[in-house]
Amino acid sequence: MQKKKLSVTHARDLGLLFTENDVKMIGQDGAYSIPIKSGETLWLFGDTFIGHFNEIGKRVIEEMPNNTGLICYSADAKNGLDDFSYLKDKSGKLRQLIPLEADEDGKVFRIWGMHGCYLNDKIYWYYIRVRILSEGVWPYKFDVEGSGLAVANYSELRFRRIKKEESTILWEKDEPCFGVAVLPVKQDGFVYLYGSYLKNWQHHCALARVPFDSLEYPEYYEYLTSSKPEWGHDVKQAISVMEGMPTEMSVSFNNYLGCYLAVHSYETTGKIVGRTAPHPWGPWSEPVTLWVPKVPLRNPLVYNGPLVYAGKEHLELTRENGKIIYLTCVEFEEYFPRLIEVTLQ
Repeated sequence: MQKKKLSVTHARDLGLLFTENDVKMIGQDGAYSIPIKSGETLWLFGDTFIGHFNEIGKRVIEEMPNNTGLICYSADAKNGLDDFSYLKDKSGKLRQLIPLEADEDGKVFRIWGMHGCYLNDKIYWYYIRVRILSEGVWPYKFDVEGSGLAVANYSELRFRRIKKEESTILWEKDEPCFGVAVLPVKQDGFVYLYGSYLKNWQHHCALARVPFDSLEYPEYYEYLTSSKPEWGHDVKQAISVMEGMPTEMSVSFNNYLGCYLAVHSYETTGKIVGRTAPHPWGPWSEPVTLWVPKVPLRNPLVYNGPLVYAGKEHLELTRENGKIIYLTCVEFEEYFPRLIEVTLQ
């Protein structure tokens, strides 16, 4: 039973993360985190800019790996996070963690990592494959082709992509992008995966589950087909459990609230919201605003207002049994994860 209603008493902006680094990283988004062990967390990112800022503060981009990561050695975020190390290649350069396949042209395709989990000394990392369009304006110049799963031993972090019928796409472009949030629940024996899809110009969220020992086997995934709940193997029968969340979010159990807490950007409103539910499948509450970023309008010709996305919680940073939580979000032109501390009522 939920102990408390979701409500915010105080929130503060702790600034941009990972701006001071030794790999010439000058911008990145995504910013999912996977707890590994006490005080050690794997952070994962999407497109990452390598280069420098010129004399007027404009980015000069030299390279752009699609997906990157770092190890953070502290779970104390009261004053930000500054004890971390990026994952590099032998030459000391920031490396792309999920490589492109031989038939994927780097000028056309990108692999954007989503969420994942750490089980039995392995990292399971879900991703989407996107095709860059020849026409259009960023940030809308791409088409999602489907989603999949990459796996690596934590000791090496050399990812290989899981295949289904010789394809690395496990869920096609007309199916939910599963892995936008990943929730292992030990007492259930399942890992729950939340999947985003667009219907009538609104984002919806489907739910899958898979036994702890079967993540690498696509045939073992089941999909929520009824709120009773009922599960089936046909992804086409999956129902929506919530709306208004784009392709990044988080779901965790919050001990202070006594229920599950989902955190996400609310479409393109700029708001970061939370929802609560007694079970991983819901029923989910209406969204409650947790934070509204204070970012100036910079490019009204491209989008109406600052484009704030990638809202999510980082469970490993939680304090006071879940009363104080930590969120990140990204503003498109700022293009660094911003850390927010939220104190609940």
